[in-house]
Amino acid sequence: MFKTYKNENELAKYLALEILKHLKKNKKLVLGCPGGRSLKKTYYYLGKLSYELKISLDKLIIIMMDEYVIKYKGKYRLVDPKSHFSCVRFSRQVIKKLLNYKKNKSNSLKLKNILFPPIENPKNYDKKIKQLGGIDIFLLASGSSDGHVAFNNIYSKLYQKTHITKLSKKTRSDNMKTFTHFNKINEVPQYGLTVGLNTIFSLSKKAILVLSGKEKRVAYRKIKNLNKFNIKWPASIVFKCKKYRIYSDKLAI
Repeated sequence: MFKTYKNENELAKYLALEILKHLKKNKKLVLGCPGGRSLKKTYYYLGKLSYELKISLDKLIIIMMDEYVIKYKGKYRLVDPKSHFSCVRFSRQVIKKLLNYKKNKSNSLKLKNILFPPIENPKNYDKKIKQLGGIDIFLLASGSSDGHVAFNNIYSKLYQKTHITKLSKKTRSDNMKTFTHFNKINEVPQYGLTVGLNTIFSLSKKAILVLSGKEKRVAYRKIKNLNKFNIKWPASIVFKCKKYRIYSDKLAI
């Protein structure tokens, strides 16, 4: 259930190897991924180790968790994918770039295989995931101050599927640390399109929550003490998943 590594690099390398082992064995993999900094080292090692071990990422499908949304004249629209804080931008310029380390066209992660929720009908995302057979491994991160997972906060409902939500002030504050070009909280969008808590626990075959670094100490203590799902700390949804692991490094405990 809980596994501790001596540092973030060791954690990320082990996790990357675990993911690649699954991919090699099954020839394909549906992987749920958060944007932001929490899993960046894991993405780095996924790219490097897949190259060294000669494992193709051609059959890898990435299920992204969320994207920022702007409300204008009563209608919601996705933020410009070129924005520094866009999760679409992050998936293309960070995740795809890191995973495709020294890859050629035949063994690389394809752009068409990086999926995002549709803003027109968010619940269709859950249907799409079901059509894919579910998420083999869902990588999760926890907000450091409020335990948000994707954009699900304490006002989220357990059985919500993919939806548009209003972001809490604490979530927006945490996001300023993730996207460092934000100068003040008013620049952080107030809405987000996100997988729901139901999406996470009902459509994942295995979930792995990663807590590394000093900043995640509060999150680690909350998760450790709860040991079951509590909406006051949404990342505890990991406990409702069919199979789950919680990986941390020594700085987080």
